[in-house]
Amino acid sequence: MKSVSAASVAGMLNNWAAASQSDKLGPLLPMRQLTRDGLKTTAFGMGGWHLGMAEDPKQAEAMIEYSMEQGVRFYDNARVYGKGRAEEYYGKFLVPKYREHVCIMTKSFSFTREDALKNLDESLTAMKTDYVDIWQIHSLDTYEGVDKRIKGGVVDAFLEAKQKGKAKYIGFTGHQNPRSHVYFLKKLKEMGVEMDVSQMPLNICDASYESFQQMVLPTLLEREYGVLAMKTFAGGSIMGRRFEVTPKELQDEDIPDVVRLTGLSLAQLHEYVYSLPVSVLISGCKTVDELEQNIAVLKGLTLLREERMEEIEKLAQPYSGYCVENYKRLL
Repeated sequence: MKSVSAASVAGMLNNWAAASQSDKLGPLLPMRQLTRDGLKTTAFGMGGWHLGMAEDPKQAEAMIEYSMEQGVRFYDNARVYGKGRAEEYYGKFLVPKYREHVCIMTKSFSFTREDALKNLDESLTAMKTDYVDIWQIHSLDTYEGVDKRIKGGVVDAFLEAKQKGKAKYIGFTGHQNPRSHVYFLKKLKEMGVEMDVSQMPLNICDASYESFQQMVLPTLLEREYGVLAMKTFAGGSIMGRRFEVTPKELQDEDIPDVVRLTGLSLAQLHEYVYSLPVSVLISGCKTVDELEQNIAVLKGLTLLREERMEEIEKLAQPYSGYCVENYKRLL
């Protein structure tokens, strides 16, 4: 963990609220600061991708209700998840009962100002809300894609949405290569623009291969961005599983079961990421049981010492690379 110091982690710990904090609905999960102006939200966030895979609305409703009961207040989504179904589930089961209590995030994959603003209006309609707490440029994965979106006015659209109050905060995501994040952050600085949050893969294997943790996280902390962690299980690949979007060239290959080979537990995978200076760990879950297991880690969390994190990185290093983090691409 060479690029993220213990002091950085200590600084994030100062932003924890008391674990016993509650709102009008009941006890909350531990909170962390999300934005540079002081907004806090729960350190665990419910992922929208897997929610959109639920064909039975009752399953989606049960997952949302369970998350709310357990004190989860951060809810991830994107316009493309489930071809809009994930956002519609929020409009049916989350917003009508809980809008004032939750932080809702969605994303746009658009490449022009007009399409981005259209996407946002579609998202607001689907989720039955007048605004989103966070709106993100979705999947900045190549230099060309960054340049195309800037030229197409996407950044302007996001700034406009924030100015008009349709999005309280704005940000960007990416999972294929950390250099795209670095490049976009450079472009924003040249434009005199700062966004509020950034979402990226962070896990025990990322630290040793095309690492967002090493290349991007220090700059985000320096510029006071909220850090949203995703793919803490590498989409399931860390457990040796093929998942929904495993590349065709890997379909017949054996993906190493890093958990079994290192002797680490699934809980320790989350503990590692929570011990980084992140604001929210977003986890995709298909069932209430999976939600229960992931939420339990935060409820009983003991943050790892820097020495232990370095030990875990060394255990994972032999298995780091494209086969496990197969959503990454070299530029």
